[in-house]
Amino acid sequence: MKILIVDDNKDICQLIESILLADGYDIQSCCNPSEFHEKLKHAKPELIITDMLMSGFDGRTLTKDIKNNSETADIKVMLMSAHPDAALISKEIGADDFLAKPFEIDDLVDKVERLLN
Repeated sequence: MKILIVDDNKDICQLIESILLADGYDIQSCCNPSEFHEKLKHAKPELIITDMLMSGFDGRTLTKDIKNNSETADIKVMLMSAHPDAALISKEIGADDFLAKPFEIDDLVDKVERLLN
């Protein structure tokens, strides 16, 4: 299962990558969100885990772009954020799931398994 992590915080990318690699997933990270579209061209993931608010880039826009494009609409998107309204926002924009920051490792793994099965 291919998963792409998009977050401008390199530590968060590395943490999620380590957790999911240990569970056997094929992981790619994009810590420079402006490179997201280039990464998407080279390998279509089954799941994108993205932060909602990043410097110079918006996970809400990314989610809408993925879901409104017929070539990528089938990709699952999990939005993550510490923003108090993020769960509601993620539903409104069509994200498949939401992960509140800070998150528990078990919550992350359970949500990923649910989305990919």
